[in-house]
Amino acid sequence: MPFRYIISSLIVVFLTPNVQAQPLQSLSAIEQAAYVHALHDAQASYSQPQVLVDSLDKRLRLQQCDKELHSFSNSSSNTVGSRTIGVKCPGAVEWTVYVPVKVKVIKQVVVSSRPLSANQTLTARDVRLEAMDIADLRHGYKESVEQVLGQQLKYPLSVGMVIPTRSLKQEQVVRRGEQIILVATAGTMEVRMNGTALDDASVGEKVKVKNSSSQRVVEGIVHAPGIVKVTM
Repeated sequence: MPFRYIISSLIVVFLTPNVQAQPLQSLSAIEQAAYVHALHDAQASYSQPQVLVDSLDKRLRLQQCDKELHSFSNSSSNTVGSRTIGVKCPGAVEWTVYVPVKVKVIKQVVVSSRPLSANQTLTARDVRLEAMDIADLRHGYKESVEQVLGQQLKYPLSVGMVIPTRSLKQEQVVRRGEQIILVATAGTMEVRMNGTALDDASVGEKVKVKNSSSQRVVEGIVHAPGIVKVTM
């Protein structure tokens, strides 16, 4: 394995007669400092993260630090996946070691339970939950089956594939020119009228509707297939 640890020091890092005469720094203490730092960062955003620390090269020889080790990272915003944690001796003999770590967070995410085709509208039979490391899910994921039901796929997926956020598009349940029910609410009162949709729209989206009686154009929110709500 290539030697990947970047060291900066005011004195010699690897074993020399001068360093041999001095007490040596415990490598496990450096690894532990990196572990604690990465774990603390991850726990701020996730529950039960797992931290794996790459073992330092046993050839590494550092003079024992006479102060408490200081850990740091320049990528605190990215707390999962592969990271590099710096561990520094701020004592009389300064040195810094950069330790690679990997932070895993296992969550139940939505995956396909059978082959799915493009433009398919997802039902409960099409998806299931599976435990995965979210650090590997670069294109997003959903944690609840309900979050994907009724939405359409932009492209096909094979069995067991994560349903990424970018793969979804909401099904258009209102079509331009379609006759719909326009529901007007004012406090506890509700009035239903016939109308014509002037655009295509999905559940939760805004759409303009022409009232069939008054010919007035109003804007409402698609509540369900064929139903648009507007607040008066």
